[in-house]
Amino acid sequence: MQVTFAMSNLAGRAKTWAYGRRLADPHCFATLDHFKSELREAFEPPKTEFRARAEFLELKQGKRDIHAYSQYARYLVSCIVSDPVDMSTQVVTYMKGLVDGPIKTFLFREYPRTLEEAIYLAIQEDFSLRQAYIHSAVYLLPKGTAHDDGSEPMDLSAADASWTKRPNKRSVRCRRCQKNGHVAYECLAPKSTPRNRSGSKGSPGESRGAGKQQHEQAKNAKGQ
Repeated sequence: MQVTFAMSNLAGRAKTWAYGRRLADPHCFATLDHFKSELREAFEPPKTEFRARAEFLELKQGKRDIHAYSQYARYLVSCIVSDPVDMSTQVVTYMKGLVDGPIKTFLFREYPRTLEEAIYLAIQEDFSLRQAYIHSAVYLLPKGTAHDDGSEPMDLSAADASWTKRPNKRSVRCRRCQKNGHVAYECLAPKSTPRNRSGSKGSPGESRGAGKQQHEQAKNAKGQ
């Protein structure tokens, strides 16, 4: 089943070659590894294995992320078939090619025994570092970012600017005494006495008494 599925994913000359071999001999591909080796010998350029070995021994992570670097290391190891690289060399080469940082330090502390174990530990450590960065970034909100409850950080720059732009007291004019230097609620001048409707300065009691007297005079005039 694995060989049949692999053949169904071929295209072009490789597909024609595989199905032609299968028609000539139905049992030509006994296992998947045998099928892959036959396919590699038929279509792989010469000295590809030598180049893959040399490139793997000089493997560096560079600007790749940990997933791309691990997948590329797997690919190079899979290209070396006739004389595979021993497992300890694979692990050391993979660990040495990592960028200096917490992942590389963690792997050298654990020292895995296989390449797949090293890749698994590196990916797990990378995931843990990303999670720690995300949780720490929640408490480092940038300026002007609203919080979950809808409130925003207070900005006192506008208040400071408005305080510095307040007018000078010397230019303020009092509405009570019409003098400069203070406002009405700070004015110490005595309040003026309110006048009655007729324009005289009499007290409110006097005005009420005069009105009552005029009313009695009018009443007596009507009685006569």
